[in-house]
Amino acid sequence: MDLSVLYSENMSVNHSSLFNDSRSITLLPYYQHSLTVATVFILAYGLIFLLCMLGNILVCFIVLKNRQMRTVTNIFILNLAISDLLVGILCLPITLVDNLITGWPFDVVICKMSGLVQGASVSASVFTLVAIAVERFRCIVYPFQRKLTQPQAILTISFIWALAIAIMCPSAVTLTVSQDVLHFMVDSQNSTYPLFTCWEAWPDRSMRKIYTTVLFSHIYLAPVTLIGIMYTRIAIKLVHSPASIQDARAEDERRRLFRRKLRVVNMLLMVALLFTISWLPLWILMMLTDYSNLSAAQLDLVAVYIFPFAHWLAFFNSSVNPIVYGYFNENFRRGFQAAFRLGVCVLEPKPHRTGVWKHNRVCADGDRASARGNDRRNFCSGEPHDELVLEDLD
Repeated sequence: MDLSVLYSENMSVNHSSLFNDSRSITLLPYYQHSLTVATVFILAYGLIFLLCMLGNILVCFIVLKNRQMRTVTNIFILNLAISDLLVGILCLPITLVDNLITGWPFDVVICKMSGLVQGASVSASVFTLVAIAVERFRCIVYPFQRKLTQPQAILTISFIWALAIAIMCPSAVTLTVSQDVLHFMVDSQNSTYPLFTCWEAWPDRSMRKIYTTVLFSHIYLAPVTLIGIMYTRIAIKLVHSPASIQDARAEDERRRLFRRKLRVVNMLLMVALLFTISWLPLWILMMLTDYSNLSAAQLDLVAVYIFPFAHWLAFFNSSVNPIVYGYFNENFRRGFQAAFRLGVCVLEPKPHRTGVWKHNRVCADGDRASARGNDRRNFCSGEPHDELVLEDLD
């Protein structure tokens, strides 16, 4: 049902008739903020929307256009970009309008869709970050295990989205739009509108608390903790790895290799860290509103000012990832530069290095002849144009 029809049918509501009602009627302003504050919100949300669209579309184009970029890690990064695009297109504009207007201005379909898409996209993002951390952990800490192939990575992504949608289904089922018969909105022309809200209609309030706690633990606390543990182990491994590389005999070559080792981990760690920081305030607010007994004035302050900022910070995460890729990764950086020059994003392969074994990986703990003799191409050592465990994905 289109709520705009209901708005038009109720525009003729008279204030005096409202106050003659025996029940307590509350009139609320149609717009939650002054023109100045609303302009700041629109500019802030508009900026991250443009960054999200431009950056993530470029990431998708670069990975899909260039064959050498279709590595396992980059396939996961492509999935992150797609989930960020879904958030930017389907959630960010709707959330902005909802934060500007007192009531819910859309129908029940958009209410359910916005909640499901945002929740599933966020879940898919954090599960993808876990998958990336697991793959880096296996290939660096346990380099002789078989690496993940591209078909396996695609299958993993399919499972990630299925799990993300499944875990958000209870929210989508309970989300509904209802009219608050005791509250009305009044605009600057004194026209009165009914107040609709998009909310989760759980049979019992305690069920909502339990579900919020499950979401917090499964798509934030546990994944972030697991990612932190794995990257800590990776960092320890990398710190002790330079001495074991026998092919890079020159000191300057060892230093160069070590810097390249750290770049890929730094990039992925920065993505995970930004996700953790960006979504923490919103999770705190959701837990706070469910478990604390806030007064009406406190709830109003949280809903009108703090929640919009927390949502903006969470959406900011969807726009900042491409910037991280461009800063840490030469291939993404060159792809962005080519796109901005209106060129074709085709990256020429780098010439093979001479003087050292061309793969330069931490799993080269044995001598060169032994490694070649064992033919470990299906392990984390990779192939010339496949994913490099310790290179910066270029």
